[in-house]
Amino acid sequence: MNEFGFGDLLKSAVLSRKSFFELKDTNCFRLFNASGDGLDGITVDYYDGHILVQYFTREVENSIFDYLAIIGGLSSHVDAPIKSILLKNRKTVRGNQDFDELRDSRIVEGDYPEGGIAVLHNGIKANVDLIHGQSTGIFMDMYQVRADLAPYYKSGDIKSVLNLFSYTALFSVHALLNGAENAINVDLSKAVLKRARENYVLNSLKVDERDFVYGDSLEWVKIFGKKRRKFDLVIFDPPTFARNRKKKFSVRRDFPAMLNEIGKIVSENGFVLTSINSYSVPSEEYMKSHPAGWENIRFWTESADFKYSDNHYLKAGLWKPAPAV
Repeated sequence: MNEFGFGDLLKSAVLSRKSFFELKDTNCFRLFNASGDGLDGITVDYYDGHILVQYFTREVENSIFDYLAIIGGLSSHVDAPIKSILLKNRKTVRGNQDFDELRDSRIVEGDYPEGGIAVLHNGIKANVDLIHGQSTGIFMDMYQVRADLAPYYKSGDIKSVLNLFSYTALFSVHALLNGAENAINVDLSKAVLKRARENYVLNSLKVDERDFVYGDSLEWVKIFGKKRRKFDLVIFDPPTFARNRKKKFSVRRDFPAMLNEIGKIVSENGFVLTSINSYSVPSEEYMKSHPAGWENIRFWTESADFKYSDNHYLKAGLWKPAPAV
């Protein structure tokens, strides 16, 4: 595709997301979603005026500076500030290369604060890092999921939350700000738990060290089960594949068995939020991977700014487990 063709696609994509610029509770979202907007291999995200461009293929890489020149003219399409443009290489990594260093972004235009920035998403403040590593610390495609969960917190239906594979704890922050009474975050990374605490502080939430649990999420589910601990909502959004020193986790292999264990720690009228992020797992397989008797209350795919072309990668659902026998 030549640069003129991409210019038309970008303009159309940005104008179709005009309503996102008008949101009061959110100032970060996807502007261009690869093949969903007409060109595979490139995404463009808006973080309160900072633009993160990510490329995934060699074909896009070969023309990236032409694309960047067009992206630099975004201000002519939107009534919003463009403070900086950053570029991140997301091509497939092979061999023993330094993964984190390869994923670091570089600033190609404007000024980006050395300490990172804070954005607003679903009404919560979140620290994001657009420079280092692969993930920025916020999953913007979960916008609609979090928005639809807010009434459950506000009504008092969900008071206690267990956030497995919690990452930077944004689901917990959102729950607490909307009326949940407590949330426990479990993750196998001390670095992301540190970022989770920072997000609590950023949102003026009390930081209780007992709410940030370092360890394997699967093992902690069993520990809570032995202690007969119950939760009104268990969030189970695992990586597609994970490994620690003891074992490996595969979402396709281990997802159903893990849900059986999770069902034991859900309160009588409680819920489980599950999610799979993989093109290789179709929606039908996701639905069938839940235990017999579980009732699906809601089903989501990516939020509207993550336009798709052929199929969804995100499948998320709110479930009510079958009553314990």
